[in-house]
Amino acid sequence: MKKNIFTACLVAAMLIGLVGYAQDNAQVGSANSVSVGGAHLGVGVGYRNFHTVRLKGISQNSFTGIWTTDPTTMVEYNSTNVRNIVSANPLGPNVVGTYMPVTANITSSAGYSLGGHGDWGNWESMAPVVSLGIDIYQNNSWTLGVISNLQYYNMDTASSAKGSSISETTTHTRVYWTNASWGEIVRASSEPGYSVTNTNYLTATGRTKFDLQMLEIDLGLKLDYTLTNGLDFYVAAGPSLSYADMESSSGGRHDNDLDYIFGVYASVGTSYWFNESYGLSFDIRYDEAFKHADTKYANLNLDSWSAVLKFLIQF
Repeated sequence: MKKNIFTACLVAAMLIGLVGYAQDNAQVGSANSVSVGGAHLGVGVGYRNFHTVRLKGISQNSFTGIWTTDPTTMVEYNSTNVRNIVSANPLGPNVVGTYMPVTANITSSAGYSLGGHGDWGNWESMAPVVSLGIDIYQNNSWTLGVISNLQYYNMDTASSAKGSSISETTTHTRVYWTNASWGEIVRASSEPGYSVTNTNYLTATGRTKFDLQMLEIDLGLKLDYTLTNGLDFYVAAGPSLSYADMESSSGGRHDNDLDYIFGVYASVGTSYWFNESYGLSFDIRYDEAFKHADTKYANLNLDSWSAVLKFLIQF
């Protein structure tokens, strides 16, 4: 929160300074301070250094296993496995087809909590960019204007991650098997050797997916300084608004969400005009969003740096 406030204050200070500059030059009233109204269109591509997305999920597959002394030898708790464990009792059968009960551990869990991270490919971090700028005031080599940028990102990622069990318990008890029935011997909790404890023996691997389509638009003030030979340097800053269409899934369950995310941006760059009509620009930009793109199964921090290259057309 403190970081968001600091960035917003910094951008606000830049905007106030740019507006103050425009007012000062508008009051001069000399031939060097004029309202220009020139417009330029920019079309290009941007590359944004997104954070890795934090993936989370829940697997609802319950499991109950049985083991004797080593939890790594755990097998599913069913009739066949109980028979194999009980029949291995060195005391042997006490009657035909019936074996002495065996002390064992029964571990059960209702599901698994998964977590991991997903990366973005280079193509997914790139976006088409369209901008429109209008010059407001000009004073010698300085030009003040407004500019709006529109960017579109289409991204998807997936990750297989390990997870720990949820509400796992292990019962230390005795099990039996006969030709007619099998299972745990019902015992009182006060009996020696019987206990139920919270454990973490079970793990699982699950897959979580996250798709994001994001349209971002901004509106800022731009201060441009023109050198000789058509070379310009500029700074720009202003608020931004992102429309995020998110889809996520984990363990066969889905959570989709639509969200509007406000933020601010600041950029510095340079442009070169080949003639009075055409040019190129390159700028470095930092975006800070006031909240994350978030679903039940994914969380993406949108604060990031980007680089933008555009072809410019002057009207």
